[in-house]
Amino acid sequence: MDTYPQEPATSVARRIRIAAALTVAVVIVGPQTATVARAIANLPESAVAVVWGRAHGGTCNVQGDLTVGCESMHGGYANAGTTVGNVWLYGDLDGTDRQRHESRHSDEWATFGTAFAVVYGVESARTRGDFHRNVFEQWAGLHDGGYLP
Repeated sequence: MDTYPQEPATSVARRIRIAAALTVAVVIVGPQTATVARAIANLPESAVAVVWGRAHGGTCNVQGDLTVGCESMHGGYANAGTTVGNVWLYGDLDGTDRQRHESRHSDEWATFGTAFAVVYGVESARTRGDFHRNVFEQWAGLHDGGYLP
């Protein structure tokens, strides 16, 4: 029968301390890590969207959650605004509720990648443009998006 050498108690204690330190780091840094990961995942689409927003007269500013708001655009977006990657393209519609809603669309872009544009379009066709029934608008929050009073 094979026997395996036992680790010294100090080695086990050291591993426990390292595991505890990593757990604390993830808990403390968790939300920021997710925000940075989303921004990195959406970088290619976001870069194109910023160029698009500026080409349509938008002023683009980085928000605290690493999304970019391109405001005061002269066209170049659908409905009241459009999110591409981490970039919210819009005219004069603003506010923290809408920013939170559009930030959730950035999460959807990070999840699906460029395919999000296609799956969102398919969902829009399925719901015949009814934002209340659109699963992506529901996930982003109908109230925050201005679809509910």
